[in-house]
Amino acid sequence: MPTPEDDEYTSNTTKDVLSVAIHQHLGISLISQSPYHAVIEVTTGPEHMTPSSTLHGGITTLLLDTACYLALIPTLSAGQSAATAASSFQLMNPVAGLGKVVRFGGKVVRRGGSVAFCEGEVSCDGKLIAKGSLMKMIITHKGNTGAIQSKL
Repeated sequence: MPTPEDDEYTSNTTKDVLSVAIHQHLGISLISQSPYHAVIEVTTGPEHMTPSSTLHGGITTLLLDTACYLALIPTLSAGQSAATAASSFQLMNPVAGLGKVVRFGGKVVRRGGSVAFCEGEVSCDGKLIAKGSLMKMIITHKGNTGAIQSKL
């Protein structure tokens, strides 16, 4: 059961993730977040596009990873974080053009003590754009030294 300290940690960590420079530059919006689920959106602009005017695949995978991490954050205790240890993405359909609202949904499908398994989907205009699966390593931060300790 999350403690008030954990709830505050969730809130602060979520704010930290959303304020990361690349996330700010890409204009992500948090639509929803709860333990095991999160949804973010972006509206395509020039910063998201390839020379052929489609959403860049690297940005797609970056933001799907972010949605999965945002789904995991509420399951973490104060002093924990997570890092992607493995990932696999399938890009199925292009997103062409500016001004398209792209939705990234992340979910935690299994949460252990040292690893979490996540899945996500990307959609635009009712069409599945991409899917992904990720393994996140749970990291416990020790004190204020910046030292981390993985349970792996």
